Parts: sequence; structure tokens; C-alpha cells
Amino acid sequence: MSAPTQDPTPWELLRAMTQLRDDLRADLATFTDRLTEMVTKIQYDADRRTDEIRLRSLENELVDLRREREQEGQERRANRRLAITALIAPIVVGVLLALVGTKVGQ
Repeated sequence: MSAPTQDPTPWELLRAMTQLRDDLRADLATFTDRLTEMVTKIQYDADRRTDEIRLRSLENELVDLRREREQEGQERRANRRLAITALIAPIVVGVLLALVGTKVGQ
């Protein structure tokens, strides 16, 4: 039995080289497609800066809303005190006048 030490023919080498070349072209085309989908560093940095600006803007709006809510709460408390004072003051004055009137009348 003879060992398979036979060298490939030039046509087989050509066919193998052609197949390798076609495979390499297909792989490079796939790689190129993937590269076109990727974002460049410049685009990434620009997107990050834009996101940071948006976040800062939202944080500032949140601080403003909290400040407004606190001011509204203070105004409500002041209005409540004013309403209570407006209701109680006439009653107290009436009671005092009644007491003073009864003492003067005696």
C-alpha cells in the first residue's frame, strides 16, 4: 500500500487559493459592514456631551420645581395662619368687648 504523499496538482492549488480568496473577501465584507455600524469616538463624545447637557438641564429643572413647591408650601401655611387669625380675632375681640362691657356696666 502506498502512502498518500502525492502533492496537489496546480489546479487543486488554484482552486484552494480561489476559495481562500473568496472566503477572505466575504469575511472582509462582513467586517466592513460591522465597522459601518460602529460609532466613532467623535460621535460618541458628542453624544455624551449632549446627554450631560440634558441631564444638567433636568437636574436644574428638578431643583427649580422643588424650590417652587417649598415656596407654595410656605404660602399655604401663611394663608392658613391668616385665615385662622381672620376667624379667631373677631371672636376674641367680641369676647373682650363683652367682658369690658359687663365690667363697665356693673
